[in-house]
Amino acid sequence: MKNPTFLVQVLPILTISICLVFFIIYKILSRVKSQAKGHVEGIKSADFKQISQAKMPPIERLKLACPALIERSQGFTRVGIKEITLSGAFVTCPKPLPVGDIFQIKIIFEPEKSLTLKADVLWNNDNMPSDQVVSRGMKIRFLQLSPDERLFLKDILAAS
Repeated sequence: MKNPTFLVQVLPILTISICLVFFIIYKILSRVKSQAKGHVEGIKSADFKQISQAKMPPIERLKLACPALIERSQGFTRVGIKEITLSGAFVTCPKPLPVGDIFQIKIIFEPEKSLTLKADVLWNNDNMPSDQVVSRGMKIRFLQLSPDERLFLKDILAAS
């Protein structure tokens, strides 16, 4: 060590530089973490939850027990409707269809009142053990509702 004063002069600058690099890395990682959690800049997470809940309209859901028929290439399958909304329903059946299947369903509200709709399977509980399932079935979504079909469903929901 010919020049110990050089080390004394460079050590504080080196320490400050390393601290600055670590501080920048910390800030970048904390920003990435908060974005991954869904935090929006300038809004607290509690405020964000209140905003998102206020914008969502209430879902009109009718619990009922009515029969239905699913039309497939293999023929008709008799199922039940447990819940219905304007956009879909929960169908009870011993063997639910696979997710993504598209089919026709005829919902029989009363002997004179029925509605045939095109639907697809959003999810099913076929892979769950039977001791964890309240009702074996699937959640379906109605596709391509006409204004008359939508009005019919609204009337059914309003009558409850």
